[in-house]
Order: sequence, then C-alpha cells, then structure tokens
Amino acid sequence: MSPLSLVFGACAFASGFALRTVDPLILPIAQRFEVTPATAALLTSAYALPYAFAQPLLGPLGDRFGKLRCIQACVVVLAVALVLGVLAPSFQWLLASRLLAGAFAGGLIPLVLAGFGDAYDLQTRQVMVGRLLVAIISGQMLGSACAGIVSSAFGWRSALALAAAVAVVAAVAAWSALPRAQQPTTAPVTLSFAGLYAHVFDNRKAFWLYGAVVVEGTLVFAPFPYMGQLLIEHAGSDAGAAPTQTGLVLAAFGVGGIVYGFAVRRIVAALGVPRMCAIGSAVVAAAYATFVAWPVWWLYAIVMAACGMGYYMLHNSLQIEATELAPSARGSAVALFACGFFAGQALGPPLFGALMHAFGFTVALLTVALGIALLGRVVVRTIVR
Repeated sequence: MSPLSLVFGACAFASGFALRTVDPLILPIAQRFEVTPATAALLTSAYALPYAFAQPLLGPLGDRFGKLRCIQACVVVLAVALVLGVLAPSFQWLLASRLLAGAFAGGLIPLVLAGFGDAYDLQTRQVMVGRLLVAIISGQMLGSACAGIVSSAFGWRSALALAAAVAVVAAVAAWSALPRAQQPTTAPVTLSFAGLYAHVFDNRKAFWLYGAVVVEGTLVFAPFPYMGQLLIEHAGSDAGAAPTQTGLVLAAFGVGGIVYGFAVRRIVAALGVPRMCAIGSAVVAAAYATFVAWPVWWLYAIVMAACGMGYYMLHNSLQIEATELAPSARGSAVALFACGFFAGQALGPPLFGALMHAFGFTVALLTVALGIALLGRVVVRTIVR
C-alpha cells in the first residue's frame, strides 16, 4: 500500500476506535456518575450527532481547500478531545468531550473515502474501499473489545485513555507523512458550498441514497448501547463480566466486516452488487430477529459476526454509490452521506430505548429486523439496480 493509503487507514482506524469505545462502558460510567444506563447511552449519540452535523461544512472545505489538510486538522482535535474525556470530572464534562470528538472525527472517514475516490477508478475503488473497511472495522472492533477488557481490569478511564493514545499516534502519522505522500490530482473547485451541494443533487439518485443511509444507521446500530443489558437479561451475564462480554460481542460484528473486506473481490464477482445487497440485508434482519433466543453470550458473538458481514455487504455498496454521485464535488457528496449515516446512528439508540422500555427487547428487535429487511428491498430497487 502507498504511504497515502497507510496514513488514511491510520486516521480511519482512530476514528472507528473512538466511536465504539464507550459502548461496553455504559454500565460502569452510569454507576460512577450515578445516572441511568439510558442517560449514559447518550454518550454514543454525543459522538455520532456532531459527527453527522459537521459533515455539511467539512465536505465542501475539503473540496475547496484540500482534503489532506482537513484530515490533519481534524485528527489533532480528535486526539485533544479524547484526552479531555479521560480527565472528565463529571458526566457533563465527558458528554461535552464526546461532542467535540465527534465533530472533528467527522473530517476523517468521509474525506478519506473521497480521497480514495479521487485516486482510484470505479472498478478499483470497490476493492480499495473494501480494504479500507478493514482498517475502519478493526478500529471499531478493537475499540469495543479492548475497552471492555481494559475497563474490567483497570477501570473505564483506562479504556478512554487507550482511545486517546490511538488518536495521538494517528495525528503524529498524519502530520509527519501526509506532506510527503503523493496527493490525488483533482481539478480546482471554485463553487460555493451551496453550488457544490446543488451539483450533488443534480443526480436524482441522491435523494434515495441519503434517505437509505439515514435509515440504515438508525436501524443497524440502535441496539448496540443496550447489548450489555440484553446479555444480562437474556443470556445470564452478571454485571461484573458484562463489560468484557459486551465488548467481545460487539467486536464480533467487526470480525464479520473484516471477512467481507478481505473477500470483497470474490463476493462482488460471484453475486453482483444488487444480489449482494439483498443477501446482506436479509442476514442482518435475521440476526436481530433471533437475538432474544440465545441463552449464552458467546452465541450472540457468533450471530453478531454474521450480522457484521451482512451489514458491510450492504453498506459498502452504498458508499461506492456515494463516491459516484458527483465526481467534481466528491468530498461534499461523501460528507453528506456520512452526515445521514451518523444522524441515523444518533437517532437509533434513543428510539430503540423508548421502544424497548414500552414493549420489551423482543418487540424492539423484531421491529428493527423488519425495517432492515424492507430497507434491503428499497436499496436494490432504487439505488443499485
């Protein structure tokens, strides 16, 4: 891989690691600050929501002033925000640090994807983005697993410190290597922000694509912050072991994604994109529909691995579509895609929590499963046909 690809991968890894770090820490953080688990779960939304809403600004900035410089600035602020979270004396301080981290993490993965769009043609891009997913997913997977293990051994602040250290390493790599890396050659962009977005929506597929990714983010990740509670109530996990087991179950989602990342060339060749999306959404729906049936935590991990592979079969195809909506405004197009995706992730946990408290885990999970199955049909009929 080129130096550019390696640095892009390091920044994407740091962003993914920070995103999923707090999921296994919800229960110990709630206990430490004397808040409810539902309130502590807002830490997930606190990262995802500003990540989403920063995109309409960061994407055009990348198009107009350079994607690489935007990536460098964002990874530094991400590292600073995560360090502040380690030192948080109150839940409000921790929540504020997650808000800051999410806002500047928004400049990493979307602009990295746009950078790959500038550097590779469409046929090569599906494979390269699939390989980039290995870095992103590895970060998310290790973020969950390491946070759970480190929290059980040394406390939840140590888990947050690990995420901060990863971001610091990525920041050093970005500032030391990117100036010497070969930059993709793109035509200068002179359009205003409004002009860039108008160009994106000249493609009629944009409305369907952005709507689909909002729904995808809402449904697929809605149960994640409640996984510890699900294991305690349905798999017999005790409160002491729940953070470690939750981290490993969530990490299994990433294992499935890594398998997809390594096998993407063969999967696309064997199935084609529409069939791949249909099968992927069906697998995710089936996994969530059966979650309440498993009696031990490691069975959840096995099902979650299948769920992860199915999800990335769907999501990677939507990512590629986003890089082709408007090639001359690719940063804006991909940033708006990420905005919708993370807005969905921010909406998902509170909506799932309300549904769960009203009707229980079974109804909440079956509702999510049905929604994902319907989403797969819409994607195949309107976006990737």
